[in-house]
Amino acid sequence: MKDKEKSKEQLMDELARLHQQVTELKNRSLSTSREKTLGENEEKYRTLIELIDVGIQIETVEGRILECNTTAARIYGYTHYDALTGCCSRRYGLALLEQQIKTAKRKKTPILLLYLDVDNFKHINDVFGHKEGDIVLKEIVKLFKSALREVDIICHIGGDEFLLIFPNNAPLIRKRLNKNLKKLNQKLAKPYKVDFSIGLSYYNPVNPLSIEELIRIADENMYKEKKRKKKDILKLMSKNYKAPKKVSMAL
Repeated sequence: MKDKEKSKEQLMDELARLHQQVTELKNRSLSTSREKTLGENEEKYRTLIELIDVGIQIETVEGRILECNTTAARIYGYTHYDALTGCCSRRYGLALLEQQIKTAKRKKTPILLLYLDVDNFKHINDVFGHKEGDIVLKEIVKLFKSALREVDIICHIGGDEFLLIFPNNAPLIRKRLNKNLKKLNQKLAKPYKVDFSIGLSYYNPVNPLSIEELIRIADENMYKEKKRKKKDILKLMSKNYKAPKKVSMAL
């Protein structure tokens, strides 16, 4: 009987040890599983952080690219367009004229050039100020844009001088400019009159001239018109001038 009880106690002890071992194994397995899970998550977190870093780098590079493009566009604007009026700069305008001449030579088509100078511009600057002179230049460019076609080119040569380039000619342009000039003066209602003198030259593909020659001819024709205007003014003034009557004094 005692042997049976002893065997029973031994068996219970053995079962307890086995149960403890099983519990330990379960705990160890769970701990290993947790460590494995944490390891996998840590790897995911590390990958996520790396992706975030890459995204930040890409965003930084894109920002730099955008900044470079903005700077390049600003530089392009400075070198190709006049800051005051927004039309083509002298250098860019002449480059476009050279391209137009190549096209006209290939297609056997003419080009009309207008060289314009604002009349009495120095007087406007001296009497009303340079700010007023800038306003006049801006308004004149607006006038050009309202009268010209999209293919035509407006170039600010400098100061109060402009070069207008008309591919395939523009026979009615002078009439349109004069009409819009009249409207401009009515709109501005200034104590001075906005006007400009015009000189023309033609590029003929049959008898081609260089850019320098075309501009020289247009410039000379512009100054001829300016001189003619001054003569007309002097004639008008002399015509309306009345000499004072002589007063005889009786002694």
